[in-house]
Amino acid sequence: MIAWMLYALLVGLALAAAAFMAERAAKGRGAPTRWAWLVSMLGSLALPVLVAGASIRLPDGLAGTGPGPSLALREATSIRTPLTQIHLDDVPVYGLSVNADGVAADLWIAASTLMVVTLSMGMLVTSQRRRGWRSATVYGERVCVARDTGPAVIGFFRPHIVVPEWLLGMSPVQQGHALAHERSHLEARDPLVIAVALAVLTLMPWNGLLWWQFHRLRRAIEMDCDARVIRSGCDVSAYCETLLHVGQQRSKHIPWLPAMSDSVSFLELRIRQMLRRPGKWVRGSTVALLCLSLGMAVFAAQVTPPNTLPLHALSMATPNRGLLDRYVGFYQISPISLVHVTQADGTLSVRITGQMAAPRPFPLVHVHDDRFAVRGNDALAVRFVTDTSGRAVRLIATQAGRVVLDRPRIDDATALRIDDALATRIKAQKPFPGSEKALRLLLGDPDNSVGMSPELARERREQKAARERYLSRIGPVRSYAFTGVNEFGSDTYLVHRQNGDETIMLVVDEDGTLANAVRYSPMASPPDS
Repeated sequence: MIAWMLYALLVGLALAAAAFMAERAAKGRGAPTRWAWLVSMLGSLALPVLVAGASIRLPDGLAGTGPGPSLALREATSIRTPLTQIHLDDVPVYGLSVNADGVAADLWIAASTLMVVTLSMGMLVTSQRRRGWRSATVYGERVCVARDTGPAVIGFFRPHIVVPEWLLGMSPVQQGHALAHERSHLEARDPLVIAVALAVLTLMPWNGLLWWQFHRLRRAIEMDCDARVIRSGCDVSAYCETLLHVGQQRSKHIPWLPAMSDSVSFLELRIRQMLRRPGKWVRGSTVALLCLSLGMAVFAAQVTPPNTLPLHALSMATPNRGLLDRYVGFYQISPISLVHVTQADGTLSVRITGQMAAPRPFPLVHVHDDRFAVRGNDALAVRFVTDTSGRAVRLIATQAGRVVLDRPRIDDATALRIDDALATRIKAQKPFPGSEKALRLLLGDPDNSVGMSPELARERREQKAARERYLSRIGPVRSYAFTGVNEFGSDTYLVHRQNGDETIMLVVDEDGTLANAVRYSPMASPPDS
């Protein structure tokens, strides 16, 4: 959840930058600017959800005969970030027996609910105020006259113009300019644009970048309205004077609705924009800004998302129990370790035996087709490879896009023998053949990885700096002793070092290869291997 929220913020930042540059390019050409911000807001909401969980069906016959394959949009991305490796499922919130992702989800729902209540209360208050307003015709326009509200457009779907009493005392020319501004809002359907933007904010209220984009959208709407009024033939100087006069009045401002009045600083900015003359290099700068804007939008679409969707309620499909049965079964990891996939209440669950890295079962959330996400772990995903009948024959697990497990399916009899072999090892409490040799290889900390599995070799390369710091703190080996086989079937050794003791748990394959090793020391924080 939290990893996905950070990913959404990154996408929103890139789209906000794209909208900012598109707005600058539009200003240079005198084009409308509000659409850049509206598209940016919609993209900041939709893009993280779609890229994280949607897939598209490729044309039939693309990969041979038969129906076209599905392509997950996240697999079409190319920019990987550390966000895909953030995992807070087991991180407790201080003082609470819940995880951080769960708290984030609850706060999200609470914030959206608060937004709905706030907007509803605002509409109710405006409706009550409107009962005290009277109807009138001002400069040929049918309006509502309030004591100290407006000039503004009220209502999202059936908008009306409201003007304050003091506007009736202005000159006919100024009244005409004020009403031309509000009428322009109506003709451009600006209240509906704001309604769409508010709906986006309600769905993702925690995203601060969306609020900034909404602020820019509100300003762009007013500037676009000014431009339309000027293009209609209104005198620029007289219109600017009307803006200043309206801005000096003290009317009640209705939040997030189109209105002629605004802060003094923004009024000055609007006036400068209307009096601005095109620069010498406007065409070249417009092209450059548009290219930069397009580049930022492409960057946003190419950022690789975490593997799971927010709240896990946004999964793109929910398979029935019959379809899930084709994944249920056993997948072999080693002679004493296997993956057991089960189904309960329409949900798959995975239990791994003989592996310290997975001491308890974890549920899967369906994403699409034969792909699943691990609930609560935004970096881990599971994919099943199926045969022509649709039955799973392999299980592939990836973490942050990298394959960490690729194992074949086995029958029940083979799975029973693996479970028996694990139970026998634990009962016998005897080390693997070649266990002490593998331990000495690990304690020697060789630069090469001869005698080690490819997975362990990769982990050692990635953790080299941390492992060297750990070994320098704990000191050289003095002695070691085999202490037994743990509940996961790993050989356990107690290693006495110069500055403290460490516990090493290792697994040796049938050919003597050191398959896996985990170290622990109360004196230091060792790497996993």
